[in-house]
Amino acid sequence: MLAVTDTGCGMTPEVVEQVFEPFFITKPEGQGTGLGLSMVYGFVKQSGGHIKIDSEPGKGTTIRLYLPRASGAEDVVAEGDAGSITGGSETVLVVEDDEEVRSTVVELLTDLGYSVLEARDAQSALLIIESGAAIDVLFTDVVMPGPVRSPELARQARERLPEVAVLFTSGYTDNAIVHGGRLDQGIELLSKPYTRETLARRIRHVLRNQQRRAAGVMASQRTRPRLS
Repeated sequence: MLAVTDTGCGMTPEVVEQVFEPFFITKPEGQGTGLGLSMVYGFVKQSGGHIKIDSEPGKGTTIRLYLPRASGAEDVVAEGDAGSITGGSETVLVVEDDEEVRSTVVELLTDLGYSVLEARDAQSALLIIESGAAIDVLFTDVVMPGPVRSPELARQARERLPEVAVLFTSGYTDNAIVHGGRLDQGIELLSKPYTRETLARRIRHVLRNQQRRAAGVMASQRTRPRLS
């Protein structure tokens, strides 16, 4: 058990009930994402543990993390997939507010042969999409500043480009963000940090999946009975 205690302002029972919900935050708009404690919660649950919070207004807060004891031998790290790295000639729209990260991703994808468009936020990305640019993959960070959220960006992108493949990326765990309707179950999420090889494989993966979905829709339309 690991306990963390502060002597801050504490929380009301109503806040305690919501404190682990993704994107719940008591700070003003633009100050934080509300994902910190959600990420901790997801990590503890993925590890088979439990988390408990005790707080009282004016007296501070104590959070206790209960983790299972491991008595077995240390895991041996398996070698990664040594298969060849494949790029492509498709067009990828990269949406990332961190300029250094965006520049690195653009460089990696360009080296892999892709045509790359870039945007600093979801609103800028929508302008590119509405311009009529041919886009095969939307690769977007989950948490970004601005009035348009990434899930809404993906929804509008699919409305305008039904065959676009979508790949989200985030530094938060799957459990921390795939919850409460913020991102639907079954989304494609690439966790940060990632390697060039992992990025290359996931781009090809979402493109293949989108091609299969498109083929399935066409097959369904061909077999649909016609009304006489």
